[in-house]
Amino acid sequence: MAFAYWINDNDLNLEVWQFTMDFTIVFLLSIFYTHQLKRSINKFIQFDNLKGIDALKILGLLLGFILLFYITYTLYIQFTYHFIYDRADVFDHESQGLKNNLLFILNYLIYFLVWTGFYVAVKGLMELNKGRETRLQLESNLKESQLNTLKGQINPHFMFNSLNNIRGLMLEDVDRARNMLTILSETLRYTLTKSDSNAIALEDELEMVENYVEISKIQFEDRLLFETDIDQSTLNILIPPMIIQMLIENAIKHGISNLKEGGKVRLSTLKENSELRIEVANTGKLIQSKDSTQLGLINIKQRLALLYGKAATFELIETDDLVIATIKIPVA
Repeated sequence: MAFAYWINDNDLNLEVWQFTMDFTIVFLLSIFYTHQLKRSINKFIQFDNLKGIDALKILGLLLGFILLFYITYTLYIQFTYHFIYDRADVFDHESQGLKNNLLFILNYLIYFLVWTGFYVAVKGLMELNKGRETRLQLESNLKESQLNTLKGQINPHFMFNSLNNIRGLMLEDVDRARNMLTILSETLRYTLTKSDSNAIALEDELEMVENYVEISKIQFEDRLLFETDIDQSTLNILIPPMIIQMLIENAIKHGISNLKEGGKVRLSTLKENSELRIEVANTGKLIQSKDSTQLGLINIKQRLALLYGKAATFELIETDDLVIATIKIPVA
């Protein structure tokens, strides 16, 4: 009726408060349905991965909300003019014909279309800028990881201990000592060359982990028992480099090294539906050392957040004298 008043110069003889109320309702309905349209677009459209079909989805949502808007307003008019205004006679006016109803729908279709185009454009630019900032942050984080390689990932204490242990091993078993030096050099080469990559095959990471454990066994000998349970279907899955190595290092450094009798570290991987589960369990208690910076755990959490957002999770718990670290990564 408000639309009819506007195009017919109040031929319906509405009171001021009546058409004011009609305009107010139209205004509020417009705000409500554009807000709901925005929420639906955000729910069903991935702005960071737009495809051609998304245009059809947006058009479908637009038409759907226009229809809901028209139905809601029609119900309001029917109720209000019959029971509040007591003006059922206006429904016989020529302005309530099919032509004006189609004009009403066309008018708000254009309005919703312009609003939707503006919103999608602004949202797309925001997501583009957000993606660029995330990439820059990731690159910065990877550069920082490189600079902190010897401090947090293969730390100086590990290097000094390994070299000292290999030196002592030379007096007992020269061949094994030579082999350990080769493994140590491969470990360092991997650390320095792979830390600037976003992803590597899990199989390559496992090779590095085996080398790391072999070097650690020089110091711990029989005190360190390492077991693996690897799902063969996970070997080619891409993961952030050195993420498993950091879990193993944390398990040995804060778990096994604190136990006089030593203990066990168990690494397992499993693919469940569209998710990769990496679990490292070690004998011990979840006790944070006073001099611990937890740099390794912090790096893991930050890299998972930057690479996968909320789709990846990291959990560290203690149960039955075991400390269990679990990483879950989405698999494409």
